[in-house]
Amino acid sequence: TLSYALERAWCIAVRQGANDVAFGYDEGLVAIKLGRDEPSLSMDPSGKLTYTRNTDVLSANLQTIGDAEIPEGQRIPISTREIGSTEIYATSLQHSPNGRFITVVGDGEYIIYTALAWRNKAFGTGSSFAWSNDSNTYAVLDGRTKVRVYKNFKERTAPVMKGSGSWAVEGLYGGPLLAARAASFVVFWDWESGEIVRRIDVEAKNVLPSRDPY
Repeated sequence: TLSYALERAWCIAVRQGANDVAFGYDEGLVAIKLGRDEPSLSMDPSGKLTYTRNTDVLSANLQTIGDAEIPEGQRIPISTREIGSTEIYATSLQHSPNGRFITVVGDGEYIIYTALAWRNKAFGTGSSFAWSNDSNTYAVLDGRTKVRVYKNFKERTAPVMKGSGSWAVEGLYGGPLLAARAASFVVFWDWESGEIVRRIDVEAKNVLPSRDPY
């Protein structure tokens, strides 16, 4: 429900091909943007693409393109199929490094599905999610400060990530190390010991880890 205290609403206009919606009221006009300009998507190491359209989940295999020469800037012709649906509106999708699982994050929750059969494997509350390189360990950001670590789909009580809970976290990022992005710095933890490997003072927008542990 949207309320702008502009008295009665009389008309709605949608901009074709975009997420822009305008509302006309007695006392004025409001233009808003719904959703995101780009879909939530993820691709496994074999080139299998998974993405969402509302709550529908679709898949496409980029390997089927082969060596076809496609002019630069042109859309790639791929065939898609619907593989299932998700209970939440996805803001991000993440394949596990081995491609066996896909995590859907949105609405303050996360759900881990099996990639092939699209079955619910695990779920919980969380605003950000990160896989480790071994695909058996992952981390969830619960609220803005609590970082929970799971191994084989069971929460790990020890060791904890040193310093977590002391600052507000804006996002988690996986790979050889677990990274947390705060407002003015990024901190990296060792997955197994929970020790801080490095803290970098930077106002980062994103963290893109290498899969190479070195």
